Amino acid sequence: MRFVIRVILIALVLLLLYVIIGLFADAYMGANMIPNGLKPDWSAPTLAQWRDVFIILMGLWFALAFLLLCVLLAALVFLVLTIRSLVKNNVAPAVDSLKEALDNVKGTTEFVGETAVAPIVRVYSVVRGVRSGVSAVTGLPDRIRGRKKK
Repeated sequence: MRFVIRVILIALVLLLLYVIIGLFADAYMGANMIPNGLKPDWSAPTLAQWRDVFIILMGLWFALAFLLLCVLLAALVFLVLTIRSLVKNNVAPAVDSLKEALDNVKGTTEFVGETAVAPIVRVYSVVRGVRSGVSAVTGLPDRIRGRKKK
């Protein structure tokens, strides 16, 4: 909000500076930047007068467009700063917390693998080895399948 007020104050200072320079140029140099006496001319406007009106309107249009551009630029800068602050204050701690949670899950899986799964695998492999050894010696697989030796 302070930035918008600052932009408006700068625009007012520039307008005041233009008026002061216009009065100086009008008074001392004979320029007609600020008309002294406006006398109505009821004759039809000439092409030169229409040109002057068009130039004035275009100048006002470009001044308005420039002011709008300044306001949009200020809003864009405010948006970028807000997003940057949001990322720094909220997203970065969340990412750090997520990384800690993933490290915790990794440690838990390693612990479970070492303490629960590895002994079961070892016992199963010993049972399987003993079973294979017994079946090699006694011909157990043929008896389990119901086949007889020929």
